[in-house]
Amino acid sequence: MAAHSRFSRHVLALTASVGAGLLLAATQAAGSPPAPLPFDPRDPALICKGMNGKVGRSEALRRPAAGLVDDGAVQLADATTGNIDAEDNLDLFEKLGLMEGHLMIGKALVDARMQRDALPHFGHPVRELYDYLKPMFKARHYPEFERELADLEQRVKRTPEDPATTAAYNDVLAKIDGLRRTIPASFSGSARFMTQGIALMMEAAGGDLGESLERGRITNTVEYHDAMGFARYADKVLAANAALLSANAGRIAAEMKTTLAAFPSLAPPSRPTRSVSDLMGAASRVRDMAK
Repeated sequence: MAAHSRFSRHVLALTASVGAGLLLAATQAAGSPPAPLPFDPRDPALICKGMNGKVGRSEALRRPAAGLVDDGAVQLADATTGNIDAEDNLDLFEKLGLMEGHLMIGKALVDARMQRDALPHFGHPVRELYDYLKPMFKARHYPEFERELADLEQRVKRTPEDPATTAAYNDVLAKIDGLRRTIPASFSGSARFMTQGIALMMEAAGGDLGESLERGRITNTVEYHDAMGFARYADKVLAANAALLSANAGRIAAEMKTTLAAFPSLAPPSRPTRSVSDLMGAASRVRDMAK
């Protein structure tokens, strides 16, 4: 591993440790005994390296969005959203997909009674994505749900198997879906747009699989699970839009099979069953179907 990469992981571990200490101090100041965390926040295997506060628009998003501008079937403005362009809508689709992918894999881990592994996916990656999305709530006239996200995280910490936790999870997913529905039908009903969105999520899965590796071995379980969640979300979108994607649905499904094969189980294998280049190649071929 490069020297700066090792330094970054050290800084991330220190940041997580300091954050946990601040939370403990605040709890003690309030006069309540601190509840022990079910995991050590300093554990490098529990640190999400993929974002670390650097949520933004990649070139992988900007290029296909620019292509959508030339699509005569796509209109760039909508009565409810105003002057919001193709890139804005594809960006929202991707970021909500990342958020839902985190929550999906977190819930799968909770259901498998793997709370230690589940908790990071209800925590800071989701908060980072939410902070990035904040300006969009006002622009799209949609109510915020930050409180619901925080409540869900606390429920997963305290009572992960309680039916009320599942209800809170479903409520958050419904709110995410509501914000996603502010994407105009001229985009969400476009096969090109949806294909590009699926490709972005497949690429995110490949990227985070790469982040999970060190010297050819899967050493960061959080990143493996991130990637798995993004792949599962991409597959969910494909299944929901098979009719829209029509002739390409089968071809996309074949590429999706390659992506999903990289995640054979919730417990990661010691070595990846598919290479990062396999996943990136599958994402690229899906993106080409939108041309």
